[in-house]
Amino acid sequence: MEALVTLLTREKTLVELLVFKLVALRQLLLAGETRFLPWAAEEVDRATRAVRDAEVERAVLVSALGADRGLEEPSLAELVTDAPDVWRGLMSQLHQELRSSAQEVTELLTSTRRLADVGSRSLAEAMGEQREAVGATYGPDGRAVPAARTRYEQVL
Repeated sequence: MEALVTLLTREKTLVELLVFKLVALRQLLLAGETRFLPWAAEEVDRATRAVRDAEVERAVLVSALGADRGLEEPSLAELVTDAPDVWRGLMSQLHQELRSSAQEVTELLTSTRRLADVGSRSLAEAMGEQREAVGATYGPDGRAVPAARTRYEQVL
């Protein structure tokens, strides 16, 4: 159980680092600092890979601990419930913090994607293109809407 608590603590730290990287990326989008976006995106990718690696490591450890305790393919929540009293409180707290951080990552991803889409459309408009929001391919009557012509095409 000690190994699982250590791993959960490390995973929680990695998820918090991912949250930080997503916040930094969002701030760059808000500030319009496009020259740093590739670096920020790479940092987010790196942090995401580290979290995924920790998740795989946790899955293997949870499976092994579950087998030792007679549980077949337990979830982390089941293992927390079955943990000795000494570990149950700390493991429960870490599990709840991980769930909360995962929700925060989901919300940040949604808002960051929305900002990136708005920024992309703004850039396209500044370059003379008329772009619609992603997913706006049908009109109110359900018929396909033709692609908007760019300002350059309209002049020709």
